[in-house]
Amino acid sequence: MTVITDTAAPSRARGVTPLPLRLAVRDLRGGLTGFYVFIACIALGVAAIAAVRTVAGALEAGVARGGRILLGGDLDASVIHRRATNEERALIAPWGDMSETATLRGMARTTDGARQALVDIKAVDGAYPLYGQVELEGGGRLADAIAGAGAAIDAGLAAQLGLTLGETIALGQARVAVSAIISREPDRIAGGPAFGPRVLISNETLRKTELDEPGSLIRWHYKLRMADDRSVEAFRAALGMRLGETGFSIRDSSDPSPGLRRNVERLTSFLTLAGLAALLTGGVGVANAVSAFIERKRRSIAIYKALGASARLVNQTMLIEVLLIAALGVAIGLAIGVGAPIAALQAAAPLLPFRLDVGFDPSAALLAAAYGFLTALAFMLWPLGRANGVKAAELLRGGSAGRFLPPRAFLIGSGLSAAALVAAAVAFSSDPWIALWACVALAGLFVLFLGVGEALRRLAARAPRPRSHAVALALRSLGRPGGLTRQAAVSLGSGLTLLTAIALVGASLTADLNGQLPEKAPSHFFVGVPKNEYDRFAAVIAAQAPGAKLSQAPMLRGRMVSLAGVPVDQIKAPESAEWVLKGDRGLTFEAAPPKDSQIVEGAWWPKDYAGEPLVSFEVELARALGLKIGDAVTVNVLGRNITARLANMRTVKWESLDINFVMIFSPNTLAAAPYSILATLDWDERSPEAQAAVVNAVARDFPGVTAVRVADVLAALSGVVSRVLLAIQAAGGLTMAAGVLVLAGALAAAQERRVYDAVIFKTLGATRGRILAAYAAEQILLALGVGVVASLLGLAAAYAIVTQLFGTPLHISVWALLQAVAITTSLMLVFGLAVAFRVLRTRAAGRLRSG
Repeated sequence: MTVITDTAAPSRARGVTPLPLRLAVRDLRGGLTGFYVFIACIALGVAAIAAVRTVAGALEAGVARGGRILLGGDLDASVIHRRATNEERALIAPWGDMSETATLRGMARTTDGARQALVDIKAVDGAYPLYGQVELEGGGRLADAIAGAGAAIDAGLAAQLGLTLGETIALGQARVAVSAIISREPDRIAGGPAFGPRVLISNETLRKTELDEPGSLIRWHYKLRMADDRSVEAFRAALGMRLGETGFSIRDSSDPSPGLRRNVERLTSFLTLAGLAALLTGGVGVANAVSAFIERKRRSIAIYKALGASARLVNQTMLIEVLLIAALGVAIGLAIGVGAPIAALQAAAPLLPFRLDVGFDPSAALLAAAYGFLTALAFMLWPLGRANGVKAAELLRGGSAGRFLPPRAFLIGSGLSAAALVAAAVAFSSDPWIALWACVALAGLFVLFLGVGEALRRLAARAPRPRSHAVALALRSLGRPGGLTRQAAVSLGSGLTLLTAIALVGASLTADLNGQLPEKAPSHFFVGVPKNEYDRFAAVIAAQAPGAKLSQAPMLRGRMVSLAGVPVDQIKAPESAEWVLKGDRGLTFEAAPPKDSQIVEGAWWPKDYAGEPLVSFEVELARALGLKIGDAVTVNVLGRNITARLANMRTVKWESLDINFVMIFSPNTLAAAPYSILATLDWDERSPEAQAAVVNAVARDFPGVTAVRVADVLAALSGVVSRVLLAIQAAGGLTMAAGVLVLAGALAAAQERRVYDAVIFKTLGATRGRILAAYAAEQILLALGVGVVASLLGLAAAYAIVTQLFGTPLHISVWALLQAVAITTSLMLVFGLAVAFRVLRTRAAGRLRSG
């Protein structure tokens, strides 16, 4: 008898190949039967992570390479409300070639006053753009298009106002000829989100519009093209503090758009976690496939041991074989995850604001492969360890490997793989704590639905048998220890919970935007009303909108400089309050507290107060920033630093969409500054014609005032929310897809047992219809159990997100709540009945004779 051992002397031809590897490869020659779901689960998750990381890498490289084009210079020093003084320009200009531009929002009107639109205006000089090129439809130079009183406009504005080339529009007090249509603007992304189509004009034309008066919400940019990259840091070191004290904000080409890099990092982290969730869900399919593999190989393992093979040799052979299959899944996933983004981004290249060079990213591929192998190891080692329980004596008795704990080494290896997987997810995330909690939540969901599956199984086993034979057989099948109950709960539960929560959050936010908010919100905002013409403005509104309520507040823009003596760039604020410290904030002053606000700490100042400058702060933001009553708050307004003492903290109802400010100053602080009026119109009239008449009247008599219709803003915001939630649902769908694969694999694996059951039922006289009814009842009962639990968990998660994170009430959508039950029932019936029809085609006589 030939004895197989680890120490057997290899032949010359085989000496270079270890025995376990030779045995594993030889066994794989028989095919991959039973491992297709294993491969698909690994490939799906790896493909998602590789695709996300490949695109993110291309975006980061594109921003790094094209940052100058996106920003419009190596560096951008900007200031709001005012143009730089001659002294400030003299400080900036020597550092390189300088371009002066201005951005603001205004109303573009047809000359007959019949149509108008909110637009983003950009005034440029002859040096613009320092990098890149403005492309116009039909060719031509921007300088020629905006010469004199010309303008280049977006195609969307031309369509909205019905304009053709050569026609004239009104901007402020000027008449501007439409001379070109913008095809591409290289630095459009640098200004952040657009609220209207672009209008490009010259600085000279801007002066003619009279939209640049003191107090106007206009931002002046001074962009520089420097000799080398080191000049940027030298500029910041030499002038950063001096310009910052006069109200300038400085950005460079490393982050050309506000928050662009941060948003890319967050999106990458979220989508990577979504891919990891799909991998973890697919891990159940990995475990099932390996368990079935060990069961199929039980006789082969017994033969190996009978011939003298050690447990170590058997373990190594099984592990290598499964790892080779995992490597195939990883390779397929990498091919899809790297190839798909390359094809997609090449097709979308004309739509992107900068060039993306997408190719094979080794770091993305390596990380995706690591996630794939770690997931495979975490889920395969436990069932692989059961191979140790197979004895040579099983050749003489037809037993089963049974259920027992695998050896300690397999348990430790599985635990270490899972820990390494979590560590990698946390280490490569831009928000480590969020990543950690996401991993904990996913693990909790798996454990929870494992318990749910076991609870459903026991409930079915102990339930009294009903009179219906189909339901009785279904309960019997659900209650058996080796049934599909736990596998179905674990494979589908997590994905269904995520999708339900996302759907409920989306339905709630959409209902809030389209339902309650418009009823409470004003109908229009009017920005930039001249303070000395407010009474005339109010008279125009009263004539056009009788019975409407007009509210107003003085408004300036200012930048936070320091809090409690600490410069804002040294304050590590929580994410919920970071936005207050970045960019410019709207500021106002009031003698009395707002009617809808409640003073929580401190006290409001007297109406005739004339002492030191005081400020009121929104309470939640103040506490998040660590402010206390009496702390100093310094803001820069129109190039001047103003320090006020924190007098009180108050509540603000942001959801009202009324005039709300983070900071309100005592009147003696800002009353002497050049400011404009922000007004809101509360009008029950919802007729588009009546509302258009109001806007037309304001545009005719106050060409410098910007009118914003709240319903349009809410509609745009609702569209953004819908698109974001759709993207999140698509990412959550990865988890669902992995669960479907696991369910399909589990049902396919159970087919042989169901064939046996069907043969017995047919022998005892059951008809095909009764057997089919029993299978359908089983799938429906299981789907209802899992779906109801997923719906309730999704409801709880949505309630926490909507009420705690967004601060709005939860609006329950019946479809969003019941979609988990509907999806589960559909999937279970489709897959279950497909297996059932296949089973019913089996002839009982053939099976009985073979037994």
